[in-house]
Amino acid sequence: MKLKLKKNIGCWVFTTLCGLWLAGVPLFAQEKPDDETNSVAAPNTSAANEATVNEADSDATAAAESVTKGNGHRIRKGVHRNASVVIGSSSEVKEGENVEAFVVIGGNGVARGKVRDAAVVIGGNLEISGDVGDAAVAVMGNVIVRSNANVKGDVVSVGGKTEIEDGATIGGTVQSVDLGQLGIPHIEPLRKWFVHCALKLRPLSLQVGWVWIVAAIYLLIYLAVAVILPKPVQACVAELTRRPVTTFFMGLLTKLLVPIVLIILSITVVGLIVVPFVGAALLFGAIIGKVALLQYLGDSIRRAIGSAEPLKPAVALLVGAAILTLFYLIPVLGLFTFAVTAVWGLGVATTTAFGSMKRETPEKPTPPSAAPASMTQPGNIAPMPIAPGVASPQSFAADVPPTFGETTPTSSTAPVTPGVATAKVPEALAYPRAGFWERMGAAFLDVIIVGILSGFAGNFLHRMVPAYGLLIALAYFAGMWAWKGTTIGGVVLSLKVVRLDGGPVSFLVALVRGLAAALSVIVMFLGFLWIAWDADKQGWHDRIAGTVVVRVPRGTSLVCF
Repeated sequence: MKLKLKKNIGCWVFTTLCGLWLAGVPLFAQEKPDDETNSVAAPNTSAANEATVNEADSDATAAAESVTKGNGHRIRKGVHRNASVVIGSSSEVKEGENVEAFVVIGGNGVARGKVRDAAVVIGGNLEISGDVGDAAVAVMGNVIVRSNANVKGDVVSVGGKTEIEDGATIGGTVQSVDLGQLGIPHIEPLRKWFVHCALKLRPLSLQVGWVWIVAAIYLLIYLAVAVILPKPVQACVAELTRRPVTTFFMGLLTKLLVPIVLIILSITVVGLIVVPFVGAALLFGAIIGKVALLQYLGDSIRRAIGSAEPLKPAVALLVGAAILTLFYLIPVLGLFTFAVTAVWGLGVATTTAFGSMKRETPEKPTPPSAAPASMTQPGNIAPMPIAPGVASPQSFAADVPPTFGETTPTSSTAPVTPGVATAKVPEALAYPRAGFWERMGAAFLDVIIVGILSGFAGNFLHRMVPAYGLLIALAYFAGMWAWKGTTIGGVVLSLKVVRLDGGPVSFLVALVRGLAAALSVIVMFLGFLWIAWDADKQGWHDRIAGTVVVRVPRGTSLVCF
């Protein structure tokens, strides 16, 4: 009986909740009169329907009699319907009506006639004084069974009470589910939100008081972010002003890719540690992006009315919040506005974060080994300082007239000593250091790749090597660093791992760096966060291994064989 109850309740609740997205007005199924011709019945018109069904009978007493069909079945005359589904208002099955199922969402339901299957009410009370062929269920409401009622199934109340009068017939069990055990002590505020907000597809409603408290808390958080973090917010506002359409589609792309990335990370041992940090970063970015969007919206009103003086950030935020509040009160449009602004805010933060990677460090200086074109032709020696007492090359070429097409070195050209070898400049000094966000972006791509590799190799290694994910990550990073000095993520962002002493990154150095990186992860990623405020842009693993990460020119190939 309990299994059947759960099956029926789950089926009806799923069906009715799906109906929330399909309609916001009362829906009724087709009727089946005795002549088996369907006609549409509106609510509260049972008298007219009964007259239509019985129009062939001239005598009023013949309406209650039974008639015999050609197939031998005897059917009582009256209003027959497949189902009665009403959304957003109360409904009633009157005496003499016969329906397959009775479902009411966002209102009260009264069953005085016959319900051949279950009777379900969500967000209201269910009163039964007729026949119900299966369970009678009320979610966020009470179930009242009158003395002349006959319920062949269970009587269930979720978040309400059950009242059974003497003389009522109950074929199943009577159950009352208390939502207080789930942390919901009062059901009335939740019922009001369901009726006035959820059913009408809007975040706010004047009839629900507690949602305004939640909205005020969010507004205080937005104001605090605008005051504490003005630079990130203004950077997002500038990005939104330059590329409003791009930021929105970036938010859509982020929404689509984040679940896939989280699933990939969750199936790996290494990536599972990163999931909470990714979620926190997305939440923090969405809040900053929403603050920027509110300020942009408020300032847009200022520009629309022709005011030349810009609004203060806090004032612009309040104006934008007031505008969104008005939209949130409109049914359907309110939920649409809420979804669009959430996606847009996340897209603004994501676009700004990626754009800041390019602006985090200054422009790349010219490598010290660079020389004028006349000194770098084949056969020439790269310039370098000359030792005291050694003649300058200009003295050797002073009496030699230049040939056609050549240029005479000027005094600004660095002198060189013929026959002296060129000093090699270490890559750690020749290229600018990579910033925190650049390195985190490359690491994020690498973690995805490691997760995919671990997913493929897990079927073979999970029994032999318990910590196979860690070994795969160590082999990937150490092998790539020793082979090419970078990883796949580093190739995408043009990053390279180099040693401070100018030596090659051997496998031993790469292995030490990989193990030290694991230490940086274990201590709540503090070793990686160290990069953000370190003057040399080094993490803990960089200092242990004596390495730095530099940004190489875009044209430099890192994966050539």
